Amino acid sequence: MSINTFLSKLQLWHKTTAAAIATSAALSVVGTPVMAFTVTQNNNSSDLLNALLGTTSGLSNFSVTTTGNAAAFGTFSDDPFGLTKGIVLSTGKVVDIPGVNSPGTDLSTDFGSPGATDDLAQLDINFDADSTADKVFFQYVFGSEEFKEYGGSVYNDSFELLLNGVNLAKLSDGQTVAVNNLATSPTGPFHPDYIDNPAGPGTLTKLDGYTKTLTFEGLLNKNAKNTLSIKIKDVSDGILDSAVLLKGGTLGTVKPVPEPASTLGLLALGAMGAGSMLKRKQQQKGIEKA
Repeated sequence: MSINTFLSKLQLWHKTTAAAIATSAALSVVGTPVMAFTVTQNNNSSDLLNALLGTTSGLSNFSVTTTGNAAAFGTFSDDPFGLTKGIVLSTGKVVDIPGVNSPGTDLSTDFGSPGATDDLAQLDINFDADSTADKVFFQYVFGSEEFKEYGGSVYNDSFELLLNGVNLAKLSDGQTVAVNNLATSPTGPFHPDYIDNPAGPGTLTKLDGYTKTLTFEGLLNKNAKNTLSIKIKDVSDGILDSAVLLKGGTLGTVKPVPEPASTLGLLALGAMGAGSMLKRKQQQKGIEKA
């Protein structure tokens, strides 16, 4: 090999290695790929159903209705939770969910009249199941702006997954999915399924905390009509939004493969500032005056 050939190959190796290192650095944010988390408002029932359905052998005659403000429904892609794409329901505006999480209250919409406590987003899916369909499944993540400072308080935003009237929204230990079951107080203890999202640069969602990816499953009524109701609701006031994100292509009769937990959330055990309750009261007063 001539010296010129050797030098050319060495130069090419250096360029290739440098490019690989640069690409790796550009893709790394706390060990995860850089993503453009996008949420699009959409309350069209057909669009929401089509985005959610997976393998539906044994199921037929789907129909969907929505209850709540149109801004509370949408679709998402490239999320930081590991779901990739799907649909989202919120007690506020879904388009506000992506973004850098700030130290203040940055995710709070009250759709109701002053003092109302019933901001509700609900998706009802009706379908027939034949004799071959045993269970229905899908994957989801629940998150809230109530974390962590209102853990253990009356602001226990409720989240329900009702299959034929029975709430089957469960954490890994069988508890229902709710703010107070994930954060018993502002300083913990915290449920193993809880992922904290401390404010600061690099955060991709304004939700202050959320769950690991959870799998819903429920026994179907065979040879009969079934109703799946997905409900998320503010409790005790209409501010500080909560949301549920459902993974696209997982609603069906085949159990989804478990997803790894997101690495973007780091559990912070410190107490929140003493002024958090005052901040909430001031915001509530501002809403009532509006």
